[in-house]
Amino acid sequence: MNCLKKIVIASVAFVVLLAVWVVLFVQFRATEQVLFPGGTYQVYAVSDTTVGGFSNVELTQTDSVISARVNIRSGKAYPYAGMGINLLSVNNRPASGFFDFSDFDSLVIDVETERMLRIGVKILNDDPVYSQKNVYQTYRPMVAQSPVGKNGAAISMLDFKVPEWWLAMQGLEKDDGLRYMNRGMYFEICNGEGTMLGIPDEITVRSIKLWGENRNFKALMIVALVVVLLMYAGVVALAVRDSESFARRRRERQNDLKSRMARAAEMLKTTDRSVAEIAMAVGAKNSTAFEKDFVRVYGVKPLSYRREND
Repeated sequence: MNCLKKIVIASVAFVVLLAVWVVLFVQFRATEQVLFPGGTYQVYAVSDTTVGGFSNVELTQTDSVISARVNIRSGKAYPYAGMGINLLSVNNRPASGFFDFSDFDSLVIDVETERMLRIGVKILNDDPVYSQKNVYQTYRPMVAQSPVGKNGAAISMLDFKVPEWWLAMQGLEKDDGLRYMNRGMYFEICNGEGTMLGIPDEITVRSIKLWGENRNFKALMIVALVVVLLMYAGVVALAVRDSESFARRRRERQNDLKSRMARAAEMLKTTDRSVAEIAMAVGAKNSTAFEKDFVRVYGVKPLSYRREND
């Protein structure tokens, strides 16, 4: 198989493998987790009455929509009302016993509101130091705000912060930088900042999805791509090297043939030795092979060459 054919076959194989790589990479490079819909998690009403507030909420739910009719009233601390998802109600709960948000980079909520322009999102995580079992108020809250647009709300996981009131409640003077996003307990959607007090509003949610890079898969795919590239480069380099080696051996054979036929031509001109003897003298296999080699170099048969050079 010549060099060009080897390179063509290797290039075709490389293109096919690259196409498969692209398809797999595009399809599996991101990981997705649907919190709603799906019927996997328990949905519950959220309001500030648990911390001494006076806001109220009427929650309705179907298989495809959660609707929270809220009335935000002044009360203790920041008034809020909305809906929540019990992340520990999932079937086949992970062995850790918690929901892991650390694998995700962003959150997309298909949400509509009547009047409020922003929604608040809260993730409640189990803090190994401050959280008490089954005591809602002690879970570490991570909160973020998002405008509600035509396409709903999108929030980066980096936007979630620990509120100052919770830090103060735990006796912390400043944010300790801890998040515990791998120990999720509850996920809540409530009114955002600037909500009008005493005026009923409604939050309608059709889907809640988490998105993240599938980092382990991407790392594996990058390694696979490097391996494929190295294999392709190796095959091409080997084919080129074999081609160069073949060309060198061919030149050597041609030079050797010319040298031997030059000695034969000299003997044909200066001696009366037979063609068979000359063939043996220059290392030919037999007279027939010798004649073919001689014709290849000089264009005439040995005896014709002798006659022409008498």
